[in-house]
Amino acid sequence: MRSKFNSLWILGLATLIVFPLLAWPIMYFQGISFESVFVVELPQLYSIPSFLSAGIIFGLIVIWLTELPFFDDSLSKYRDLLSNLKINRFHVIFLSICAGVGEEIFFRGAIQPLLGIIITAIFFVAIHGYFSYKEPKVNAFAILLTAFIMFLGWAARELTIYHAIAGHFSYDLVLLAYYRKNS
Repeated sequence: MRSKFNSLWILGLATLIVFPLLAWPIMYFQGISFESVFVVELPQLYSIPSFLSAGIIFGLIVIWLTELPFFDDSLSKYRDLLSNLKINRFHVIFLSICAGVGEEIFFRGAIQPLLGIIITAIFFVAIHGYFSYKEPKVNAFAILLTAFIMFLGWAARELTIYHAIAGHFSYDLVLLAYYRKNS
């Protein structure tokens, strides 16, 4: 049990630290200042709660979908993976923050300016293992998830990276909290 918690700490910290470190040289060679990604004007901050809400709503939709009999066989491995983590409340928050911040800096700050919103969203969903050659139902789910990730990409481009971080954080928070409670 102790090693699982250590693994979660390492996973969270690696996401929070390694992804931004990988983003820096990619941004540098594109002529993007690392600091410029974090520039925000006060009026932009007022809409961040709506992205927290969007992540919560999308997380609830995903939970509902994964519980439907239609997706039962095809999404069970993802459900089981989350349920088997056996994490505590602190880890739910910690991992959600680490993923929201680290992944958004990398994908929205470094990769998206290079590949665009759509390709970056597909890449993001693909590296999380949601596209499948064998499971068409998983692909249907992956397309839905890609649409949400495109929404976060749009938010980062049109608003601030903080909007994408907020949506990502709250989505992960809802999923991890739900599967923590139901494991």
